[in-house]
Amino acid sequence: MDTWVERCASSSPGGRRGRPSQAACRCLTLAIAALVLSACSSGRPPTPSHHLNQGQSVKSGSETGMERFKNDIERLSSVRFDDVDAVSKQLHTHLGEPTRQELMHERTAERGVLGDLELRNIKLRSAADDPAHARLIFEVAPPSIALDEIIWEDSTIDPPHPDAPDSRASWSARVNGAKVVLGLAADNVTLTYVSISQR
Repeated sequence: MDTWVERCASSSPGGRRGRPSQAACRCLTLAIAALVLSACSSGRPPTPSHHLNQGQSVKSGSETGMERFKNDIERLSSVRFDDVDAVSKQLHTHLGEPTRQELMHERTAERGVLGDLELRNIKLRSAADDPAHARLIFEVAPPSIALDEIIWEDSTIDPPHPDAPDSRASWSARVNGAKVVLGLAADNVTLTYVSISQR
């Protein structure tokens, strides 16, 4: 920087003897340095509060997903299960032709969708002499959702059966007159299947 100042001073009319010109060059150098520092400081990274806001938006999105799941189950449970086309529409799938299983008729579909959840192994079982007496059951493909709080006011948690090693906990509730069971994984939180029974 001093070398540049000396060149600036020597190129002035007074040569190296021009003290005022040398001082002017030094002032100009300081001004340029100040401008460079100002430009650098304006490009500093965002403050931590920006990241906090991002975390809050993720939490809000999760709560919205849970509310949507609740609404989807309530809407599905209000559909008459003897109306196969209406059930298929709710699950975005096509339930096949019925097959006889003793006193029951069973319709199946490999995949479907309910809200944000991907469904597998969908089964609709109904009494052969009373199609309105039916049970809809399907598995929820990962990634699923965490049920770590009560969804409906009358929900109850059913612990695993102590005499069944593969038994898992589940939530149960009455929704629109139907019995809804939400099966959980071994962590007692992750949703694995849904069962809805109408009578």
